[in-house]
Amino acid sequence: MSGLWSIRCKMLAAAAVFLAGFAAGAATPVPVAGQQMMKFSEEYCFNCHGAKKQKGDFDFEPYAAKPDVLRERKVWEKIAELLESHEMPPKGKPQPSEEQREAMVQWIDGQLAAGDSGQRNPGRVTLRRLNREEYKNTIRDLLGVDFDPSDFPQDETAFGFDTIADVLTIQPLLMERYLAAAEEIVSRVLAGNRQGSPVESHRGERMNPSNLEWVRPIGGGVMAFYREGDAAASVEFRGDGEYTLRFRAYGEQAGPEAPKLAVSLDGTQLAIFDVKNSGKAAAYELKTTVKRGSHKITAAYLNNYHEDNHPDPKMRGDRNLFVAGFDVVGPLGAKIEPTASFQRVFAKLPEPGAEVKVARELLWAFVPRAYRRPVPEPEIERFVKLVNGALAGKASFTEAMGVAVQAVLCSPNFLFRWELDPDALKPGAVRELDDCEVASRLSYFLWSSMPDPQLMDLARKGGLLKGDNLRHEVARMLADWRAEAFVRNFSSQWLQIRAVDEVEIDEAKFPKFNGQLREAMKEETRLFFDAIVREDRSIYDLIDTDFTFVNQRLAELYGLPAVQGDKLRRVQLPAGSPRGGVLGQGSVLLATSMPTRTSPVVRGKWVLEQILGTPPPPPPANVPPLE
Repeated sequence: MSGLWSIRCKMLAAAAVFLAGFAAGAATPVPVAGQQMMKFSEEYCFNCHGAKKQKGDFDFEPYAAKPDVLRERKVWEKIAELLESHEMPPKGKPQPSEEQREAMVQWIDGQLAAGDSGQRNPGRVTLRRLNREEYKNTIRDLLGVDFDPSDFPQDETAFGFDTIADVLTIQPLLMERYLAAAEEIVSRVLAGNRQGSPVESHRGERMNPSNLEWVRPIGGGVMAFYREGDAAASVEFRGDGEYTLRFRAYGEQAGPEAPKLAVSLDGTQLAIFDVKNSGKAAAYELKTTVKRGSHKITAAYLNNYHEDNHPDPKMRGDRNLFVAGFDVVGPLGAKIEPTASFQRVFAKLPEPGAEVKVARELLWAFVPRAYRRPVPEPEIERFVKLVNGALAGKASFTEAMGVAVQAVLCSPNFLFRWELDPDALKPGAVRELDDCEVASRLSYFLWSSMPDPQLMDLARKGGLLKGDNLRHEVARMLADWRAEAFVRNFSSQWLQIRAVDEVEIDEAKFPKFNGQLREAMKEETRLFFDAIVREDRSIYDLIDTDFTFVNQRLAELYGLPAVQGDKLRRVQLPAGSPRGGVLGQGSVLLATSMPTRTSPVVRGKWVLEQILGTPPPPPPANVPPLE
């Protein structure tokens, strides 16, 4: 990508305020305005918004008597907006001259601008917990483990975004998930150096079911099969050879047969097992030869049975299958090189007697990467003690290190994005963010993940904020494949594309609408936003442009020239087409509609909030909702 395109400049300008909120010093109070302010207010404002009368429950006299524009910023911004738009004073009331009106607006803008320059207090900073996307990406970049946190509780949102610190709390269930996730992640890291250990261990609930109505996760890591169906998972096999597939399953017996579990590899059935009605998962194993690379493993339930009225009481009941998970072990008998995940923690292994010394070296390298900041010696020594304790309990060196790594992944210093104030900082004082804190803010903004070694090395050396280094790093990071997270997350949350899944369409009224069309609508907007980013296009192209992305279904819906197939491709729009820009795309129109009809009210509110940034006030209490 070349240059910083228009929309980047807009977004990164906002980010610059966000990142540069590290100016030192407190705001200076705005001096009391003189007679000009009071004369204007008495003549044009106090009749409706004064001590005797307060239209809209607003008394302007206290604000005019002692104007503190920065402290009451929102009030004064609204006053300037109403004056500039000629909404105030209202029609039929005495009106100031254009010179008076302009002078008043300029005075307010000048006070606001003065507060935005130089030193100011940026306010309180809430600890920012990693959301699910950030947790997943951070584990990937820290340990090279592709972990799926979909069983974590859904992140709360504010203003449409799941990155707002004030709502990213930790519930007891989430803490339980963090503990279980750390155990699973460390197990997968350690497995990367053990002969005969699982290549991957999959919990049943993380497999992808073909039909959520009858095949669905039920908690405890289990995938339940209430009728015939299947669930699949992709596995990366790390070498050619023979592997063991070990499924953990149990059944609910009914009818003349046991529940039958079929296991397939890339669509080829390998074995069928009769699963016991034990209520406790038992192991069902098979061996197969597999080529190195990614392969799909599928578990299927073959023989559903449900009979409540059979003459023989023993034949009544409901037969079901439950898969707790599966392990892939191998390649059997082959020499296994340590995986990249293992080597990210274990850059070296100790000679006998040097375990604690090597553990300390490894932790000095690992903990600062996990915490995204320099770590003082006492914090490192806490983890060294954990390793020492595990070694004393007869654990192997890798197992003892695994205890420490698991503790790191459960630490608030990893789960939160900390910005630690120095002990010497006085209460209420303002300080600058250091380079490592800016690096962390920048990486989670653009990548939804931790800083990479290049960014972190520059920050640790104190060079990130010097010269043009920050600008160069932003350009480099936007060109990186990880910036796709910014494109995907920002576009879907800003434009509220996620709401598309919540709209229940009346299929009787719209028989051609289906899940494939819904997905195509969402993908059109993602591809369109990505094109704006990658091609350095003007921010105005988001609203009006001459191209979009469609497949056959969308082209037919939009009345565009025929496009064949399910794959979305870029098409040139005919002159005068209303489909140019996000406002004419199906995803936005669907997200702002009712199940059976369009909604100008909902759509107008969306335009005010998401496009213009001027949300309407809440409706009066005595106005009932629309039918």
